[in-house]
Formats: sequence, structure tokens, C-alpha cells
Amino acid sequence: MTRMQRIGIYAGMLALAACSPSEILKVENPDIIDPANLSTPQGLAALYAGALGEFSLAVVGDNGGTEGQILVSGSFADELGNSETFPTRKEYDQRGPIDLRNGTVLAVFRNIQRARRSAARTSEIIKTVVATPLTDGRIAEAFSLEGTIFNYFGENYCSGVPISTAGDDGSIEFGPPLTTTELFNEAIKRFDSALVYSSGASNFAKVGKARALLNLGQHAAAAAAVAGVPTNFTYNTTHTLALGRQQNGVFVFLSQTERFTVANLDGTNGLPFRDAMDPRVPWARTPANDVGFDAATPQYDQGKYASETASLAIATGIEARLIEAEAALKAGDNTAWLNTLNTLRAQTVGIPTVYPAGFPAPSAFPALTPLADPGTNALREDMMFRERAFWLYLSSHRLGDLRRLVRQYGRSADVVFPGGGGKPYIINGNNKGGTFGNEYNLPISFDEQNNPLASGGCINRDP
Repeated sequence: MTRMQRIGIYAGMLALAACSPSEILKVENPDIIDPANLSTPQGLAALYAGALGEFSLAVVGDNGGTEGQILVSGSFADELGNSETFPTRKEYDQRGPIDLRNGTVLAVFRNIQRARRSAARTSEIIKTVVATPLTDGRIAEAFSLEGTIFNYFGENYCSGVPISTAGDDGSIEFGPPLTTTELFNEAIKRFDSALVYSSGASNFAKVGKARALLNLGQHAAAAAAVAGVPTNFTYNTTHTLALGRQQNGVFVFLSQTERFTVANLDGTNGLPFRDAMDPRVPWARTPANDVGFDAATPQYDQGKYASETASLAIATGIEARLIEAEAALKAGDNTAWLNTLNTLRAQTVGIPTVYPAGFPAPSAFPALTPLADPGTNALREDMMFRERAFWLYLSSHRLGDLRRLVRQYGRSADVVFPGGGGKPYIINGNNKGGTFGNEYNLPISFDEQNNPLASGGCINRDP
């Protein structure tokens, strides 16, 4: 049974408990649990299921109403292009200027903050209620979910994300804005807590901590953090058709409602995600003349996630190997770097084999072949980040990597970010008007003007 199926079952149990034939007209709130009732086995189960559901909604999105971090960050970067009409989505695909009152960006920000607080509340309550908290895997998982959210904050948003706390009584304890570095350090604290409560056995926490260390430029420490994580490890979100919010929003938004399209040389300097014909990024245009929701942009659907119920990887052993490879490259060990990349390319873990209906056979995307050393450090770095881009496609890593290329590797932002230098805003050959902007991350939404500690918005918008 999947986690998302458990969410539906708990909701059904609560609803059944709320009514009987003799009280058919009595109004109840079956989806609301009084905080006083959380310290029961049923309450803890619902609390845990709720944290998983909030995380999935915030990161993956739903059945077409609100996108999550993967779609927004992928569109802001060079993974996706905008193929619809909503100006709020066009703003972040075009890289600004993004209006602070942008309703889509606001909804996505609210969802990720809600997921953060849900994960934090889950670990807080369970560890004070269960008899053996150090061996309760739910606590470690909740800490890892929260740590992953802090990674998203640091990678996808400007410096200055405020972290406030909502109380059970509806009160708000306003938090100060945290710098990008502080956000990654907060992520590490959560993963360290997860490792305590899982007795050090959580691969999810190890990969998440290494991701935060990599973002801080601590490459050797990041590689050490993932030592021993098996390559076939994966931590997935799970999805069902039971509720709209439980569906795989990445599949829905690209392959059903067609609001986003697989990009190719986005802004002329993005990666060739379609031209590469890479098995890690399968795509199709079905029918052959398909256009997106805007009825003008050529539509290319993704094939990494085959349906509304396809699971989606948040942390993987593949990412662990990529972190080790980059650490080797940073240390000047080009042999270990290349061997690690080629060992990954020689196996099949992480390469989709089940495609959506109407897709070509997997044989249309040739198997990966060994890479050769390109000969210079700059070209090795290009190869490293290209491999990361294809292995981690549509998992909310790419925007953070573009920012790291500027911050850690001294690359020009105009060269790294799609459409840099004010190139025409053209998606898959369709001129959507204007030029690409020069923003490098998502802003803090206007809502935070109510926070007296963070009313100034972003500390800075630097990569």
C-alpha cells in the first residue's frame, strides 16, 4: 500500500466516524483533527499521512490546478517551456520581471511553507508520543522532508526566505528572513536530526544532507555524507487517482493539460533535452502537429512519468554517485570522476522503461555509451552538469545547479541561464513576445509584507 493510498484511507475512516444513520443531518468536520487528539495512534497516522500529502502537493503539484516546485523551477531553468496563456506562469518561464503579487508564485510559495510546517509538526509530535522514538522511521522521514524543503528554499528562491511558525490556535510567530547559506545550514540540521532518529540508517537523509553541503560548496564533505548509499536507492512520492491533489502533477501539467512543454536549447543556450534523444529524457509529440494549451506553441510531452499515478523520485542513489563524481572533479581526480559517470551510464537504474500511452518504443532512445574525457577543466565541468541535468531531469535540481555554476564555478549568468542577455522569448519556435528577463530565482511573495521581520522582501536576487 502506498503512502498516498493511506492518506485516502485515513480520510475515509475519519468520515465514517463522523456520521451514523441516526445523525444523518449532523454536520461534522471529518478532515479536521483537534490537536488534543493527535497523541493517539489514529491521530499520529493521520498526522504523518498529512505531512506526506502536503509535501507531494507542494513539490509535484496536483491534477492541473497548482503546480509544484518541480514545474516552476524546471520552467524557470531550461528543462521546460511555457505552452499556455496564463501570464503568471509566463512570468517565471520568461525569467521575469515577476510581479510580487503573481498569484501562481504565491500559491506555490504557500504550499511549500505549509508542507514545511506540516513536516516539522509531525516530527515534533510523534517523537514526544511514541514509546521508542529513536526507532520510529516516521520521525526521521518527517525531518528529511523538512530538510528537503529547506534545500528547495535555498535553490529556488532568493536570499531572504522567512521561516515563520503557525500555532495550533491559528497564531503566527513571525520568523526573520534567512540567507541562502542559512537555509542550507537549516537543511543540514534537519537531516542530522533524521540520522539521529533513524540510528544513522536513513539514505534519504544522507542524500539530502549531501545536497545541502554541495550547495554550500563543501564537495568533499558532501561525498563523505553519501558514502555507502546504494545506487539503486530511491525515495519516492506516491500518487493515486483518489483525489486531484494526490495525482502526479508533473504528468498532468505536461501530458494532459499541456501547460508546459519539454524544452530544447531553451533561450538558445539551454541544453538540447530533445535533440539529444537521451533515454533519461524521453519525449514525444503526439499527435505529430500537437500544440499546447495556447494553441500555438509546439507541444512535446515528457515520458519520464507514465501516468497520473507514477511515483516520482525525490532523492536517489544516482544523485549520490553524481555528488561523488563532482567531488572527485573538484579534487582534481579526473580518472575517478569519469569512471563514476561511466559506471552510472552502464547501468539501467533511473532510466524510464514504461512510457505514457502513444509514446514511441523505448528503442527510439539509444542506450547510453561511455563518455570520453573532453580534456579541459571547463569542458569537464560542462559534462558534469550536463550529466546531472539528464539524470535528474524534472526533479527540481536544475535551477539550483544553474545557480551553482555562477556561484561556485565563476560562470557568467547570461551564459548559464536560458535566454541570457535579453534574447527573444521564443518557445519551440513560437515567438511568445518580448525578451527573456534577467532574474535568477523566485521572489518572496507579497504576502510576506505582513511579516514585520521580513517586510523588505528579498535580501538580494543574486544567483
